[in-house]
Amino acid sequence: MREIIVIGAGLSGLTVAYNLRKRGIFCKVIEAQDRMGGRIQTVFGKAGTPMEMGATWFGDVHVHLLKLLQELEIGHFKQKEDGIALFETMSFEPPHRYYIPPSESSSYRVQGGTSSVISALTKFVREENIKLNTHILEISRENDQLRLRDQNGNEYLCHHLVVAMPPRIFAHSIKVHPELPKEASEILQNVQTWMSGSVKFAVEYAVPFWRAKGFSGNVYSQSGLATEMYDHTDFEESKFALKGFLNGSASHFSLEERKTRVIQQLVHYYGSEAAEFLSYTDKIWDDKYIKSPQDGFLLPHQNNGHPIFNGSFMGSKLFLCGAETAKTYGGYMDGAVRAANLVTEKIFSQVL
Repeated sequence: MREIIVIGAGLSGLTVAYNLRKRGIFCKVIEAQDRMGGRIQTVFGKAGTPMEMGATWFGDVHVHLLKLLQELEIGHFKQKEDGIALFETMSFEPPHRYYIPPSESSSYRVQGGTSSVISALTKFVREENIKLNTHILEISRENDQLRLRDQNGNEYLCHHLVVAMPPRIFAHSIKVHPELPKEASEILQNVQTWMSGSVKFAVEYAVPFWRAKGFSGNVYSQSGLATEMYDHTDFEESKFALKGFLNGSASHFSLEERKTRVIQQLVHYYGSEAAEFLSYTDKIWDDKYIKSPQDGFLLPHQNNGHPIFNGSFMGSKLFLCGAETAKTYGGYMDGAVRAANLVTEKIFSQVL
């Protein structure tokens, strides 16, 4: 059997391993972080409320993700949007109110949290085939194989390698011998990584007091630290939270300062009940696994789905995969699954 290795235990990498396993082929998955999931990260509050710090929403157009959820027997539900929404232009003026009617088309969320997808994929792939805390530093070609070396000097040999990580991070963190073609190298360094620099937060509550007052939970602010906010009640409607995004300046404040500012903002919108929260959590997506050391400005989705990702490298042994490599819905969960499906077919045709 020809050895296959996947670098990256996010949605795309695990989906490649899942697809191969369905066809009776095991592979090794190597992950630099101490957890699986990549940009999917569900945290659970004091009352067990699942709160998404990473990928959250999807829609009917995301057919590849929906098919995967169906296969894994994981449900999804509509995001609550109807009710009174708030739009704030200036902090010293009351926010504008407008009503959002019920809609047939909606965003969806995963029942039990998006990490349910990662857990299901991991169970099928088997944890013993996933190696965490392992940062690959170097990839070199040796005749019919590729040799990988990690941060501890350990080496791994494979016949096919899938790099399922943000292209820009790959370009800056792993040395390749012989080097990739100049055009490919330049493109990789200029692929925008979706969610890089984003700051997400969630506030957990014992009761959904905003719903009782007719509010949808939707807030859009041009003046507060929290720029967007949405209802984050679970599928069973037994656990409650408000979740959203903080503006770019949030990374300059401490966690305690961010929490204080967000709660003050919520009290401003909803009254004193907003101060009676169970837990606050946030996530700044700026670590080395998503943001490269030379992270300059790139347009949203810049070079996502570039034609360079259609091919393979190092003698058709190295394949690039991940959300940003997808031609359609690049950066999103559906893009991650689409890319994984395409790469799986390429590898499987070679294995046969």
